Amino acid sequence: MRAVPERRLRITVAVLLVLVLVVLWLLSRCSTGPETVRVAAVGDMACDPADPDLAKAAAGGERCRHQAVSDLAVAMNPAALIGLGDFQYELPKAEAYRTVYGPSFGRLLNRTIPVYGNQEYKVQDANTFTAYFGNRIRDTRGYWSQTIGRWHVVVLNSNCAAVAGGCRTGSPQQTWLAQDLAANDRTCVLAAWHHPRWSTGIAGPDPRTADLFRTLYDHRVDLVLSGHEADYERFAPLNPDGTPDPQGVRQFVIGTGGQAHYRPAATDDTRDEHGNPEVTAGRPAGEYADFDHHGVLELELRPTSYAWRFHPLEAEKPVTDEGTATCH
Repeated sequence: MRAVPERRLRITVAVLLVLVLVVLWLLSRCSTGPETVRVAAVGDMACDPADPDLAKAAAGGERCRHQAVSDLAVAMNPAALIGLGDFQYELPKAEAYRTVYGPSFGRLLNRTIPVYGNQEYKVQDANTFTAYFGNRIRDTRGYWSQTIGRWHVVVLNSNCAAVAGGCRTGSPQQTWLAQDLAANDRTCVLAAWHHPRWSTGIAGPDPRTADLFRTLYDHRVDLVLSGHEADYERFAPLNPDGTPDPQGVRQFVIGTGGQAHYRPAATDDTRDEHGNPEVTAGRPAGEYADFDHHGVLELELRPTSYAWRFHPLEAEKPVTDEGTATCH
């Protein structure tokens, strides 16, 4: 007579255990990653060890300020440093990484997400770059995805002549990107590559990343971070044609890591006759630009939104550009 109640008790306990495990699994799915993480982002950093401006930097020279800029990044204590390429000028030898980059931004090595820039390829197959960053590089093709907090992060290689198949639609990189974004189930997505799709700096808009940018737009990606231009610039969310679009991708250019900064001249092809950004189809002007300061972009990546602050080096204000936005 006792066997039936005991059997029922065992069944009840088993069912409760299964329910507890299901609840724990659901909770783990919902709470993956911290609610908000701080990220620093910057590119175009350390000067060549033989650069004569290195000696002037300590006295407040305008070039080779990577040590001071890295101090800003280190003080943020970020969960990650998104390094936007051109980590070490001019020839990125192992000794240069050890003696110049290492004591500055290298202090955040174990938190760095390294994006391939064009300087890296001045050494065959960027091998000193891959050796220095080691397992921080998740795929030596230069493109992969990972998670920061609650965000999906896509690293891409805009050195289209160096990456197998290039960057056009149908290339291995673009095909992988479309598949990766289609499989993503996170609300907020950030992409990072070196050469900016949009810019009013010296080089101007870069068409080589046009198809990658279109893929980001098609999948409602929120942000793309770039370096290469020696300035800071923030754009409104844009569609693939460069037209403001609330559902577009917002781009930041942060090539202000210390090596140099440049103010475009009226003769540059992105300027009108008065030296102002030329706003035409496919050549939008940024919402904010700083051509005169090195600095670091700070991002707060929240579960469904983000905030940004640009920290310029030795400017009148410690933060000169800031704002918030909701993910798509």
